[in-house]
Amino acid sequence: MVTKIKNNLIIKNLNLKQILQDGSCEAEYLGNRLRVFGGIEEEIVDVEVVGKDVDLICNVINVVKSSKYRIKNKCKYFLECSGCQLQHIRYEQQLEIKKQFVIEELKEINKNIVNKIKDVVPSIKQFNYRNHARFSVSKSKNFLGNSGFINRWTRKLVDIENCEIMNEKINEKKSELIGHTKGMSQYSVRVSIKDDSFLIQPKFDNLKFTGQKYYYEKFKNKKIQISSPSFFQINIEQAEKMGEIITEICSLSGNEIILDAFSGVGTFSLLLSNEVKKIYAIESSYSSVEDAKINLNNFNNVELIKGEVENLTNYNFKENIDIAILDPSRKGVHFEALKWVVNLSPSQIIYVSCNVSSFKNDMRILETSYDIDKIIPLDMFPQTKHVECIVNLKKVIN
Repeated sequence: MVTKIKNNLIIKNLNLKQILQDGSCEAEYLGNRLRVFGGIEEEIVDVEVVGKDVDLICNVINVVKSSKYRIKNKCKYFLECSGCQLQHIRYEQQLEIKKQFVIEELKEINKNIVNKIKDVVPSIKQFNYRNHARFSVSKSKNFLGNSGFINRWTRKLVDIENCEIMNEKINEKKSELIGHTKGMSQYSVRVSIKDDSFLIQPKFDNLKFTGQKYYYEKFKNKKIQISSPSFFQINIEQAEKMGEIITEICSLSGNEIILDAFSGVGTFSLLLSNEVKKIYAIESSYSSVEDAKINLNNFNNVELIKGEVENLTNYNFKENIDIAILDPSRKGVHFEALKWVVNLSPSQIIYVSCNVSSFKNDMRILETSYDIDKIIPLDMFPQTKHVECIVNLKKVIN
C-alpha cells in the first residue's frame, strides 16, 4: 500500500540504495519510491521531501551514518540550487560513479562493452571551470531584481551571490550587475578563461560594458571568436583535452579526408586542419558558421557547409571520407544523418557524446557496420551528474 506523502515532510533514518543516473540515491518509504539528493549509497540519512515527478524528490538534511566518500560541500547553495548533484562526494569517487553511469547505460549493447570503457579523464579544475552562466531574474515583489538559478524541483528562484563552479570572472560580472536587472527575465554572462574578453547579453540600459555580440577565447593558443548565440564548451581546459584525445585517436598521416559534422565554431577543424588533406565541416547554426569563417580563415583545406546534417544527405563530396567526427547535441544524431554517414563508409567514426543514452540509441544504426574500439569518458562538468564520452568506432571488415 502506498501512503500519500506531502512536501516538507521530514523522514528520519532512511537507508539509501544505489546511486542513480540523475545523481540521486534510490530509497523507499511507506510504499513510495524516493530519489534522494545529497546522499551516498548505503548511508543512513534524514531527508526532507521537496518535490515530485514520477518519484518523490528529497534532499538530505542530516547524515546519521556517513560514507567514507563523503566530504563537506563547498557551496552554501548546494541542494537548494539543484545545479550540482555530486559536490558532497570525493572527486575520485565522482569519477568512479560517472564511469559506472556509462557502464550501466551501455552494457546492453554487448556483453564485452565493459572492457572497452576506460577510466574517466579527470577535469583539470574541479571548481570555477564554467565560462558561461545564464541567470534568471526574480519578478517577485519582495525579491525584485535578484538573480540566480531556478531549482529544478521546487521551481523557486535561488538568489546566488557566488557560484563555486563558475569562473571567478562570471561571479565578478554578476556582482557588477546588482541593482540593474529589474524588469529582466534572464541574462547571460560568457567569459574568456585565457583572455580578458567577455560578453553580457542582453544590453543593459546605461551600462556600456554590456551588449557585446561576441567574445574571444584562446583554444590551444589559437584565438577564436564566439558569438552570443553560438555553442562553445563550458570547460575550456577539458575541451582542449578532448581535442588532444581525438587527434591521438585519428593517428593521422596527413592524407586524410575528414567529415566534421556538428562542427560548431570550428574547434575540431582548427585542431586538425594542419594534420590532414581536407575537412568538410557541417554546422546548422548561422552564428556558429559565421564564427567558423573567421576562426578558420587562414586554412584553405576546410570547406564550411551550412545546414542540418540530415538535410545534406545528397551532398556530393569530391573525395571519399576517411574519418567522420560526430559531435551532436544531447538528442543525438538524426536517423537519416546516421544512415548517410554509414553509407559514406569512413574507416573510422569518432562520436563525441554528451548524452550516453542517445548514443546508445544511435549505436543501433552504427553497429550494422561499425564496432566500438574504445570509449573514453571525460569529466566536462565536475560536481554534476553529467559525463561526456569519446567513442572510437572502426569499420567492420567483412
